[in-house]
Amino acid sequence: MKTEFVMAMVAAATVVLAAPVRLLDAQVVATVQVTVRATGAARDRPALDAGIRGAATPVRGATVVARGAGLAEVTDAHGVAVLRGIPPGRHALVISALGFREARIEVEAVNGRVARASVVLDPAPVTIAGLDVRVASREGITGATVLDPANLPPGVADLAAALDRVPGATVVRQGGPGAPATVQLRGSGGDQVLVLLDGAAINSPLTGVADLSTVDLASIARIVVIPGAQSARYGPRALGGVVLLESRDARTASGAVTAGAGSWSSVETSVSGARAFPSVSLSGGARWRRSDGAFTYDVPDFRGGGEAARENAAFSHAGGDVRIAGRGAANRSLRVHLSDMERGSPGGIGQPSLSGRQHHRRWGVSARVESTESAKRESAGLGGSARADVQWQRAEYGDPSPPFGRAYETLTRVRRAELALEGWWRSGDRLRVGLHATRLDVDSNILASRAVTLDEFGAWARAGHGWEPGHGVHLDLAAAIRADRHDLVDGVTASPAIDATLTRAGLTLELRWGRGFSPPGLGDLFFQEGVLVEPNPDLRPERIRGELTATLAHGWSLGAVSGEVRATAYRADIDDMILWFPDHRFVWSPDNHNVARRGLEVGATADLDGFGRTHTVTANAAWAEVEYTGAALDGQVAYRPRFTADLSLGLGLPAGITLSPSATHVGERRTAPGTPLNALGAYTLLDAGIAIPLTLGKRTGRLDLAVTNLLDERAALLADYPLPGRGWSTRIRIGAGR
Repeated sequence: MKTEFVMAMVAAATVVLAAPVRLLDAQVVATVQVTVRATGAARDRPALDAGIRGAATPVRGATVVARGAGLAEVTDAHGVAVLRGIPPGRHALVISALGFREARIEVEAVNGRVARASVVLDPAPVTIAGLDVRVASREGITGATVLDPANLPPGVADLAAALDRVPGATVVRQGGPGAPATVQLRGSGGDQVLVLLDGAAINSPLTGVADLSTVDLASIARIVVIPGAQSARYGPRALGGVVLLESRDARTASGAVTAGAGSWSSVETSVSGARAFPSVSLSGGARWRRSDGAFTYDVPDFRGGGEAARENAAFSHAGGDVRIAGRGAANRSLRVHLSDMERGSPGGIGQPSLSGRQHHRRWGVSARVESTESAKRESAGLGGSARADVQWQRAEYGDPSPPFGRAYETLTRVRRAELALEGWWRSGDRLRVGLHATRLDVDSNILASRAVTLDEFGAWARAGHGWEPGHGVHLDLAAAIRADRHDLVDGVTASPAIDATLTRAGLTLELRWGRGFSPPGLGDLFFQEGVLVEPNPDLRPERIRGELTATLAHGWSLGAVSGEVRATAYRADIDDMILWFPDHRFVWSPDNHNVARRGLEVGATADLDGFGRTHTVTANAAWAEVEYTGAALDGQVAYRPRFTADLSLGLGLPAGITLSPSATHVGERRTAPGTPLNALGAYTLLDAGIAIPLTLGKRTGRLDLAVTNLLDERAALLADYPLPGRGWSTRIRIGAGR
């Protein structure tokens, strides 16, 4: 009996203990299906089409994590992730994807059922003081950096300052506020970077460079910087990279007024507004800035030493634009714009001028039509667009009493007419094709032949396809080619490019190969011969025969911290780079030189939610070797720093206040070819700003206070062109609407 009793008790205990296990097994059959999409279509639309907004599209390779259950899955080609075997009850899900801001949702898992949820990701993953680094793109934009001017830190007053901290970019200024400024990408020349404002180039046909100081930052809604040879899409001048500028547009009623003041008697004011109607919207604005620009600088010892003031450096800049946009069977827009800048020409500190003047004016009209059929025919995905631009530029330079040579007065007029057609088919293999035609009419008294007409014509195509090998892996391959005929280049130039993108669970590897070219500028070829200056009509175009780029990035999330780390290595040798040098007679003239160019860029961003506020940090470092390969010259090309770095913080304070300290380091650089003598020393500039949100009834705004060059570092990127010392600025913006 005892034995039977014990056996019965053991059996009963077994049943009792096993029952919860069987019940638990019966409950762990809940399934959660999450669909992940994105607006702005960062995964499937290119940054080059930043002005085109598409419907929500699936996001592939997004990670969906149920932390409480210890489960994680990756979305497939349709943007769907399925979590199986999740315990019943409410669960918090974290959705993250490279190139998007992390999202958090809650779902209710029900035993024996499939719970469905959807989330739309914001295509602005980590915004650090206006900086958004997009490493992956389905349209072949490798390592693009996207800047939102509305989120730039206090103290950033112009386009040059906005581009100053872009990885791999070096902004070359010839002085303080309003002074000429150009951008170099990865050691390329300023004439090798194409700058497009709403698709129209603003590069000078005489020099090939784009003066950033003539662009009004207040009128820009979005900035996209794409380093590397981009001729396969953008053609001539895109040998070193592209800067895409998108003007402000509005679909809802809004308005804003901005006023500011700062060092060197700087003042600014602007007004903008928009009104939306049932089938059309109207937006526009007007802006004005001025500054005396007379900062103090240290005179180098070889110039006599001591301290002096930068005279004749004042400027004033006024501009405005009006845009009308209509919606219907096709999106239509018409924009008219005007920019007018007048400034002094102080020259170098070795031979300063107190009477030189410059006057730049640019005005134009552009029209764009885009088919909306692709939104109605998702299975086919057919669409197209057409853009037409006419732009006029006028530049005057004069000095009645120059420090060297005779008095001069020059006038250049440019008319640029462009037509761009584009079509796409997105069913299966993605295909995009386009045609681009440009006519330049130049009239200048500094050219040997005063009137010059240039025609450019380009045709391009790009095709891509994606695969899902499994295990959360996605592979994209794409190929592009463009053929260009340019009046300054013999024959037709073909620019191919191939890129591959491999993603898995937040890890992205991109490989790219491409070619690029840049024709000589009219000034290089036909500059009117003067004292100690000669043109060179035998110049060859600059070319990159085969650029190789590899980018590795990883997006991560750990508790309240999320971010991204990335690294890019590249090699992009330039054949026949055009550089100006003096000969044995001390006569300056341009010539072709072969240059080896390679480098490494590393960076990290992080976003921390703590104490009820968001704190951000970004750090970048770049190493660029740009060396002569010919027999006559050696070493680093002049004014290309080998090492640059920057660090920016965004610290969230009570009441929505943000503190934004930052540091920018520029390494040592040579000033003359073939010799390391007289090299300029490295310098580091520290800035600090604070942004204070304002609420005035139904209106909101922001007060910005900033100090630039906090430690009053006396620096110069170029010899004889010092940068300003410590400065301050304050700006207040009041707006209504969205």
